Amino acid sequence: MSHKLQHRCYYALKPLLPKRLRYAIRRIDARRKRVRLANSWPILPGSELPPLNWPGWPEGRQFAFVLTHDVEGQKGLDRCRQLMELETRHGFRSSFNFVPEGEYRVDRAFREEIVHHGFEVGVHDLHHDGSLFRDYEQFTAQSARVNEYLKEWNAVGFRAGFMFHNLKWQHLLNIRYDLSTFDADPFEPQPDGMGTIFPFWVDQEDRKGGYMELPYTLVQDSTLFLFLEEKGIAVWKQKLDWVAEHGGMALLNAHPDYFNLDPSGRSCFEFPSALYEELLGYVRTKYEGKYWHALPRELADYCARFKPKRPILATTSPDMIHQSNQKPVATLASTILNGTPRVKIWIDLDNTPHVPLFIPIIRELERRGHKVMVTARDAFQVCELAQQKGLSCVKVGRHYGKNPMMKVLGLLWRSCQLAPDCLRERPQLALSHGSRSKELLGRVMGIPTVSMNDYEHSSMVPLALPRWCIVPDAISVEESGGAPGRVRQYRGIKEDVYAPDFKPDESLLDELGLRGAKLVVTVRPPATEAHYHNPEAEALMTELMARVCQTGGARAVLLPRNRSQEADLCVRHPEWFADGRTIVPSRAVDGMNLLWFSDLVVSGGGTMNREAAALGIPVYSIFRGKTGAVDRKLEQEGRLIMIRSVEEVRTRISLLPRDRRHGPDSRPRHALQDIVDHVEDIIRIECAAKQGRQR
Repeated sequence: MSHKLQHRCYYALKPLLPKRLRYAIRRIDARRKRVRLANSWPILPGSELPPLNWPGWPEGRQFAFVLTHDVEGQKGLDRCRQLMELETRHGFRSSFNFVPEGEYRVDRAFREEIVHHGFEVGVHDLHHDGSLFRDYEQFTAQSARVNEYLKEWNAVGFRAGFMFHNLKWQHLLNIRYDLSTFDADPFEPQPDGMGTIFPFWVDQEDRKGGYMELPYTLVQDSTLFLFLEEKGIAVWKQKLDWVAEHGGMALLNAHPDYFNLDPSGRSCFEFPSALYEELLGYVRTKYEGKYWHALPRELADYCARFKPKRPILATTSPDMIHQSNQKPVATLASTILNGTPRVKIWIDLDNTPHVPLFIPIIRELERRGHKVMVTARDAFQVCELAQQKGLSCVKVGRHYGKNPMMKVLGLLWRSCQLAPDCLRERPQLALSHGSRSKELLGRVMGIPTVSMNDYEHSSMVPLALPRWCIVPDAISVEESGGAPGRVRQYRGIKEDVYAPDFKPDESLLDELGLRGAKLVVTVRPPATEAHYHNPEAEALMTELMARVCQTGGARAVLLPRNRSQEADLCVRHPEWFADGRTIVPSRAVDGMNLLWFSDLVVSGGGTMNREAAALGIPVYSIFRGKTGAVDRKLEQEGRLIMIRSVEEVRTRISLLPRDRRHGPDSRPRHALQDIVDHVEDIIRIECAAKQGRQR
């Protein structure tokens, strides 16, 4: 069951479960996780790396100390005033985050009283019922209400209920900082931590705005005292000392609802406030003059001036719910010192774009000392293109058409066909760009699988889900569909991996008879056999081809996806091919080379559009399935124009020659190194986990 479905079921059933039963279940689960995660919680090695362009704390202070409180119910609201008095006695201030539409209401007079005494008010979710991040539509609707409360309360900070988070979606909130994450907390329902004990800036896609992310780094009071049932503050002290040693941010989230401020009585759902006072006294006495005590608003405003970037090598908190060994985290954090075990990596190619994509990746993996074995599906000219590129591969299986039953049977059969090569070669990691056969076989054989994906709406086969996902940074972790803690993001688009290697070859013009053509238009038909195909795209292509054929001196290069599609188009549209106006290459051609000698590109798919964008060629998409995050980002950047109607085919597509005076941009881009670095991180984690199991 997916994490999202589990959460929905839990929050639907939560009101029906007795509180004692809920706590008993969580206590058992917490104790089990604590034993299993002893090497990476509460201290996550690697999280101490400072952000890029980190200037340190004001006045040369060693570390920052921040106190926050989430007020969940009426009981917590009733205790806020006592808690403020307690903190004031010890010389501290804090922020109180209130639920706007929960079981209580906080009036204006009390909010003003809090601020008047030097404390801060923030917004805590909207309803605190787990529904805020259910889906994007729900978040959009609720975020509008949250923004109303932020304005009414003069608040600039937000924390979601249950520490759910989607840093990309949260740009819809009018906030200066967010508190919904942590460095590492395996006890939360969404356990994918930020892997850093420092605040960091979260950029908008257009880089015209953003907010500060302030992850909590000290264990929550509820976790420590109610679920782990600690009797003292040794864990708090241990983590605080470590954060202080490394100059980080010691940020605590404590709940007034769970404070027992009356020494004469205590329930199993509360802890003595004396433990909290002990922590404040420990900080004040041991670190006097060494810490910067700030409200979240003050800390966010200070850091926003230089926008610290999350460390590139910051440890990403692992999927601590499923991880059975913790040594991988330490291994990941010490990448530079310890290196990466040399392993054999199996790469499976099942579509044409994967050939140019994986050639630089294979070259870089081999340069770093890994061995690579390559298999390829005999479909969409994959094997032919691999041969042209000099990429040695084993041909295994074929495409089985668009019939759903045949697709399933083909998936199972190709997995069986791949098995002999895998049994013989014994790879330690399997890598592809969405090969389902590889995922299925990897699961059966116990081979860790890594799947790259740049379209978040592609269908997922339950038995062929990857263990790890690598996606462009345009796709959020939540949108990727991967398991929390097992998703890695790279900068840019996958076409940036191989675009810098491109060298134009004019012999293609002679081969296709295009030399001297006044206008060259490359057209890629929609993927009519794909599960995401929308017939509207065919109508757009028909209108486009009519325009091209009516334009004097224009030549169209049509790239059907297979022989069947080519034959179908020739039968249905013989007028396109009259007088040589439309050319279909007789063999697989270098797609990047063809795009470079085109004046514009119109495609019903994704890869060719993005290849054109990577080369700076005018490109129009007639894809009518769900628009992916990568295409939305390219459209926002003006590198891709989405065509959504026949009328836009007539008015938005410019059939004009382009300026070819400048050569292709061969400067290196981030994507290749990011992807290979992620692969090596995964190798370290998997190898260390295997060693732990063997012990």
